[in-house]
Formats: sequence, structure tokens, C-alpha cells
Amino acid sequence: MPLASKEIVAPDVFWVGSIDWSVRVFHGYHTDEGTSYNAYLLMDEDVTLIDTVKQSFSQELIERITQVTSLDSVKYVIMNHAENDHSGALPYVMTLLKNATIVTNKICMEHLLLLYPELRHYPFKIVNNSTPLVLKSHTIQFLQVPMLHWPDSMFSYCPDINTLFSNDGFGQHIACSERFIDQVPLQDHVLRQMREYTANILGPCQVPLQHALKCIESIQIDTILTGHGCSWRDASVQLALSEYSIFAQNKQLKRKLSIFFHSLSGTVKRTAELLAQQSPIQIQMHDLTIDDLTKCALSAFDSEYIAFGSPTIYGQVTPLVESTLQYLLNLHLFKSRKVILFGTFSWADKAVIDMKQLIKNGGGTVVSEISFKLQMNEKIKEQIYEDFKLIF
Repeated sequence: MPLASKEIVAPDVFWVGSIDWSVRVFHGYHTDEGTSYNAYLLMDEDVTLIDTVKQSFSQELIERITQVTSLDSVKYVIMNHAENDHSGALPYVMTLLKNATIVTNKICMEHLLLLYPELRHYPFKIVNNSTPLVLKSHTIQFLQVPMLHWPDSMFSYCPDINTLFSNDGFGQHIACSERFIDQVPLQDHVLRQMREYTANILGPCQVPLQHALKCIESIQIDTILTGHGCSWRDASVQLALSEYSIFAQNKQLKRKLSIFFHSLSGTVKRTAELLAQQSPIQIQMHDLTIDDLTKCALSAFDSEYIAFGSPTIYGQVTPLVESTLQYLLNLHLFKSRKVILFGTFSWADKAVIDMKQLIKNGGGTVVSEISFKLQMNEKIKEQIYEDFKLIF
């Protein structure tokens, strides 16, 4: 049975990837809507496969390839990144692609051989920015984009069809039957998922992202084919580039206050609600007994203001608050934020002190500290009112 016409995603390019409708956790990231592992077949006399899929979808990849061409006709397999969601099928695929050479950069080859020692039996071709792959009818150029988001990451670009194969760049974790954002009824939802992906995967990558955007600023791109989720074509290409440019410059922040709290007796929760009532700007409230880290990162991603609340328990912040603080710190999501800290204590006034240190480590600026013993009183309420007048 031939592939559907929608699988032709650019001139001479077929989508041969797989859709993972069921995955809900992706190395700690909660993928509520599943994901896809996108691979592409560039049809040329020198047929070229660009990226593979997760190991459990290996047979599906092979079936899709055989719906387009014979396995013996595949001459090259380009690996833009070694992480197993893109490379897991590679060992199996290479046993069947008898005439294929693996094309990648030096660091990616080293990673692949560490992950899959059996690949040492297959030929490799090492490329970099100055060594294009010249096929019979197409040329593929390579753009190294290290730390977007691994040291081995690269883009592949075919100037003959103005198509960028971006792997993890510009992607989202969405399982859907559509291949492009312009085919999805709710395009804003795809953009939201892209921001969630950016917050949780690329948070520490603003500087590498600046480099990546510079690498592609002088080339004509009509289509961006991603490694996950929906791809981009025509007018939507500029939308994707704009989203990344805004994040690379840390310009995504808006007048929004995200409040994260864990309350044991209800006092911290009532304080969080008072902060929300007093705030003159948009509020997002996160009870950490309910909301997971993935959604917390998305909320913090575009918040100019962040608040954290915790009681002191066993001489420290609660584990839920500490883990959230550490997660957001690792994703660099305190950088340039103004932070409000609040907490209660019985005998040791520690929670706010400990949170302040973590915020400082993450590059945030603490603009208010509210700490009180056992129960809020009018004096504490007055402090909140006065602080908010100054902050906002």
C-alpha cells in the first residue's frame, strides 16, 4: 500500500517517521499529547534517509521506507543527533540497508558508537560545515549547532529545495496525523506546545540558540522539517524563526506572575491566594501537590514575576518546593525574573532563606520576602500590600 500523499512533505522528500500516541513521560517531561519521531527520505539516485526513530518503532520505519523505495537503494543515512529517540532504530536499520553509509559529525559518531557498539561494523562518513554531501541531484549542507541540545546536534540543509532538517530544533511533543502547523485547526495550541518544549528542553540553550539562528540567517528556507511534532512551511517558517529569536534574546517575558506553593496546614495556600488577589497583573497559580514540573516550567517560561511559597519543615523547604526550584534553576528559568518569596515557620525561620539562595544561584532577583510564625496577622498583610505597591 503506497504512502498517502500527505507524506510528501517537500519536493522529493517523504515523511517515513512514526507517531507515538501513548507516550506520557519523555525523560521526565510529561508528554500529555504523545509525540512523533520524524524521519525523512530524500529521493535521489543516491537515496538518503535523514534521521531514524525510537527503537520500538524500527519495523514501522522500514515498512514506510519500502513503500517508497527498495532498501538496497538507500545509499546514505544522515544522523543529525545521537539521542535514542532519533537513533534507536539505527542498528536494526543498518542490518537491512546493505549499501548505506552513516553520515554524521565526529562527536555524533562517537556518541553513536558508545550507544551502539555494533555500529563499528558499518561505514561512516564524517561531515562538518565545510563538507557537504553531494548526491546525484541534490546537495546537503551541514550546520553544526552544538548544545541545541546535545554537543553533537546539527542541522541538515538542502539548498536545491530550500529545506532545513532541524531535528530537535523547532519541534514540539505532539502526536497528530497532520505534518504541518498550517494543517492543524488550533495553531496557537501548537505554538503553546512549542513553548513548553522550549522551556523544558532548551531552557539552558539561549546562547547556543543564538548561534543556530545566525547559522541559518543567510539561507533561504521554505520548509523546516522537525524531529518531533509539526513541521513548518511557507509563511509559518517565519513564525517558527520569530519564536526562537524572541527566546534567544530573552524577550518572551511578559507582565505575568506565576505563583508556586506547597501548603501543609493551609496557611501558605491562603498567603498565595492573598498574593493573587493583590496582584494587578495576570496570575498563574500552581499548587505543587497537583501541578507537575513540565507545566511549571511552561508557566515560568514567559513570567516576568515568580513567587514561591513553602512552610519550613524539618528545618528546610518542603521537598516539592525544593524540587521545583531546582528544576527551574537547571532550566535557567529564574534568569531576569523578579521573585517574591513567602513562607511560614514554627520555630526555625528557614524556608525563605533557603529559597532565596537558590533564586540567587539561578540569576533571579528577590524583590520581596514574607516570612511569619504560625499565622498571618495584619502586620504581614500590610507588608504584602506595601511590597506590591513598590513591585508593580
